[in-house]
This record gives sequence, C-alpha cells and structure tokens, in this order.
Amino acid sequence: MRAAVAFITSVVAIAAASLLLAATVPELIEQGDRLQRDEEKFPKSLEEALSLYRQASTMQPETAVPHIRIAEVCLALGDEVKGKDRSLGWYRQGEHAAEEAIQRQEKSADAHFLLAANRGKMVNLLPFWKVSPTILADLEKHLDRALALDPGHARANHMMGMLLYRTPGPLRLLLNGKREQVEGYLLRSVESDPTSADARLDLAEFYKETGRPAQARTHAQAILAMHDSSSSRAWMEKYRPAAEQLLKNLSTP
Repeated sequence: MRAAVAFITSVVAIAAASLLLAATVPELIEQGDRLQRDEEKFPKSLEEALSLYRQASTMQPETAVPHIRIAEVCLALGDEVKGKDRSLGWYRQGEHAAEEAIQRQEKSADAHFLLAANRGKMVNLLPFWKVSPTILADLEKHLDRALALDPGHARANHMMGMLLYRTPGPLRLLLNGKREQVEGYLLRSVESDPTSADARLDLAEFYKETGRPAQARTHAQAILAMHDSSSSRAWMEKYRPAAEQLLKNLSTP
C-alpha cells in the first residue's frame, strides 16, 4: 500500500513538473503573481513565486518583466526575514534583478523604483563607513527617472517624499529635491494608491511631526477604516496598530 501511494505521489509530482516546464512565460508570470497575492501561504508563497519568475527569466532572458518581478519579491522577502545578513542578501538579489531589468527596458518606472528601493534598504542596514554619501543622489536619480516615466507611481512618490524628509541636514545638499516638496510627494502617493496604509501612515506621521494634528488624525483614521488595503496582513499586523498608537498619542496632552 505504501509503495502504491509513493508511486502515485511520484507520478503526480512528475506530471506537475512537466506542466510547469510546458508553461509559457506569460503563464509563469501569471502563476507567480497569484502566489504573490496569496497571503495565507506567506512567506512560502513568495518563494514559490520567485522560482517561477526565475524560470521565466531563463526562458526569455531578454525580457524585463521577470526581472522586475524578481526584484519585487526580493524586496518583500528582505523586509520580512529575520536577521540583518539575510535581509541584505535578499536586497542585493533585488538590486541585481532591478539592474538587469533596466538593462532590458530602461523606460520602466517599476524597475527604477525597485532599484532605488532595494538599494535604499541595503544602505539602511550597512554601517555608515561602508556607505558613500553619493548613494543618496543615486537613489534620487532613479526615483526621479521613475517619476518622469510615471508621475503617478505611488511607491516612487512615497519613497521620494521620505528621502527628502529623513535625509539629515548636511547630506541634504547632495539632493536636488527640497524639504518643501515632501508633503506633495506623500499626498500624490496616497492619491495614486488610497489602499497603501504604508504611505498614509508616513503622511500622518509627517503631519504630526510638523505640528498639524488635525491632518494627522484624518489620515490615521483613514488607515483604521481601510477594508481594501493593498496588503491586509501588513495592515492587521503593523499599520492598524501603528495608526491606533498615533491617534492615542495625538489625544495625549
């Protein structure tokens, strides 16, 4: 009986592998995209999606889309894994994939954003003596390019706003953007993707820190009212509690 079960299992596995190998690149991308949205199996679903995207990139190495998806998944995995070294490893892979995507399709706003995002995450984890100050200008350059290609790119607007807001005073001289532009970038991010609790929380924090509690309260409450967040898991685990805490802080004299 055990031998029969083992045989059936083996046949099913071989059949599944054959179907996967027979899939076209668009089909692999579609399967991977579905897995990325499968939060019940997270983070295993991301690793499975990554495997499909890598197969697609091997089948059509001249195509940018699989590399863009790889950079996307690596960014997400870098954010979720435990341990600085593991996170750095994912961000480096994401950075490389985004560079590959840009080589194939320079006019991809997503590729430029993902290069800036993965590279920026790496910078945040490295000791300051290992980071060149010119990296800030490099990040801004890729975000500028992403926004030139797609002015409504929600995540590029978000990252640009936070780059201009959080960069310390002396290093700000290396950037072309101005602190006065922060609010505009964050507002465009929220307007482009109202379901992004991440950007809305940063906008609420910005308003709180710049002495505008009414606006901060409005956006924190909007996070609590979300029913269609772009990531329900992250909303439940991170952004809703943060918004609740922000509202509590605003209510404290």
